[in-house]
Amino acid sequence: MELTKRHYFALAAMRVSLGMLMVWWGLHRVLTPEKGMGIQKKFYAELFPSVDLQYAFGYLQLTVGLLVVLGLFRKVAVPAQLIICGFSSIMILPALLDPFGLWLPMDRLSPIQHFFYPSVIAMAAGVFLFTARNYDKYCLDRLLFRQPAVVKEMATAV
Repeated sequence: MELTKRHYFALAAMRVSLGMLMVWWGLHRVLTPEKGMGIQKKFYAELFPSVDLQYAFGYLQLTVGLLVVLGLFRKVAVPAQLIICGFSSIMILPALLDPFGLWLPMDRLSPIQHFFYPSVIAMAAGVFLFTARNYDKYCLDRLLFRQPAVVKEMATAV
């Protein structure tokens, strides 16, 4: 299969949308740290017990998200984004395994815990983005650092 501009555009669209999700999460923590405190208390086992840590984590998410959106420093930003998404998914794992609370003996994380399922989609997209990051043509890394796309390898692998 030969890759076309549509494939490169789709990969860039996935990168930008996943990066923007990280940006929104970071903004939420930075603009409403009191809500972040409530979220960390309920879902993150109080691992981030201060407002200062909420701000720090929020700014980290914002930075990583913006780097992913721009396709800049992808060797660091894309794995960091995947680690953050993975950590979040692990912390809400009971809601992902039993979204309606039918078989796991647990306190409900939320009255609408089935809405956490999109975290699975974000995680899968993050894994794909991580594995395909060398084939992303429409990113600032390629423009600024003149990195060649690995087109032939991907075409033969597909």
